[in-house]
Amino acid sequence: MRVLLAKTCGLRGALAITPSVRAIRERHPDARVTVLVPPEGMPMLEGCPGIESALPLPASPGPSLLLHLRRQGFDHALALSRTPSARRVVALSGARRRAILGPPGLLRPFLDAWGEPPGPDPHEAATNHGLVASAMALDPRPGPLWFATSRMQEHGLLLEPARFAVLHPVSRDPARMLAIPFWSQLGKGLLDLPGIDRVVVSCGAIAEERLYAEALCAEIGPAASSVAGRLRLPQLARLLADARLCLGVDTPVLQLAAAVRCPVVGLYGPSDYPRNRPWDALSRNVRVDTAPYQGETGADWRARMSRAFGRLRPEQALQAAEELLRMTDPGKSPVA
Repeated sequence: MRVLLAKTCGLRGALAITPSVRAIRERHPDARVTVLVPPEGMPMLEGCPGIESALPLPASPGPSLLLHLRRQGFDHALALSRTPSARRVVALSGARRRAILGPPGLLRPFLDAWGEPPGPDPHEAATNHGLVASAMALDPRPGPLWFATSRMQEHGLLLEPARFAVLHPVSRDPARMLAIPFWSQLGKGLLDLPGIDRVVVSCGAIAEERLYAEALCAEIGPAASSVAGRLRLPQLARLLADARLCLGVDTPVLQLAAAVRCPVVGLYGPSDYPRNRPWDALSRNVRVDTAPYQGETGADWRARMSRAFGRLRPEQALQAAEELLRMTDPGKSPVA
């Protein structure tokens, strides 16, 4: 059996595909799964051994890509996002069965199924799996995210496993950033907890994130160190799998932590929490109520969210971390 999954997404969205890949391979061990995602999402798929091939999905799929797909003889082709590129490539893939999320529109003659997935959970992984399970008669309950131990790489940091916490305080979205004093107080509080000897600050490779992480480590003290943006995703996965705890703002790093079974404390402000929350993981979340007021304009909502997010206190995150530490022990089960 050959299966094509197409989705317009970034790192987090690519990882959300993996429960469906696992379900396909469990039901059909010989299935050959091809995934089409934009180049920015492809690194996250390195951790999923159930994928035979991952191809870049351009914004406007051209004839050469469509011809290549038609030659593969797919049994199923599924569009896991509502964007024109994913829907079009599935509709014209030549697969025996083709299904997409949302209404079919002009693509209706080329499709076998469409619509909204069953189930009340709005999480991205659940939405994706709803379509896959319905189209391929799989178990409707989505399993955990998949980043396999065999695909991790050594991070090269001198750390004792399960004796350190990872902080990921940075985001490309300024609305999701908190000030250094917040994280400094939180980092110092973590070091006072039993079982946490070190704090590792995770960040990307861009200069602003590296400088932020270095400044934060200087504030926390000698027990804190930065990854300095040097870790690739397979190395970051290993770091998170070794950690006792991960705390951070709403970024794909929290989902990667969930995938490798690292307990997560997430800090959520103006973001889609039901869709983005850590999936199928031991987690506690500190967040603001993002429901808009009746008659509130978009600008007023964003300003209110920014104020509310800025009023989160380190004590709230520390309390959540203490609760997770009480619920876990340093011995960690291996990741499948």
